[in-house]
Amino acid sequence: MSAGYEKKDVSVKGIVLGTVALVLLIIAMVAFVRDYFVFNMEKEITQSILNNPSKELIAIQKSESEQLSSYKIIDSEKGVYQIPIDLAMEIVVKEYTK
Repeated sequence: MSAGYEKKDVSVKGIVLGTVALVLLIIAMVAFVRDYFVFNMEKEITQSILNNPSKELIAIQKSESEQLSSYKIIDSEKGVYQIPIDLAMEIVVKEYTK
């Protein structure tokens, strides 16, 4: 009787291929989980920034909105006045379509 194992019971090629397939599957799963985590982290950061604008930004936007939608005398001697932007655009369109 010879010592060892029966070659028909153990497939070295099958074990190696199975191990390689398992390693590749683990690598793919790790890459997927990492990408999923990064995607969701960026999404959360973006939403937290967009949903919570700073007080300074709100004040700037309010000031800009008031400037764009109000009447104001800039220089009465020269006849320079500020009018709302919507009205100014309508006037320019009417002048260029004549």
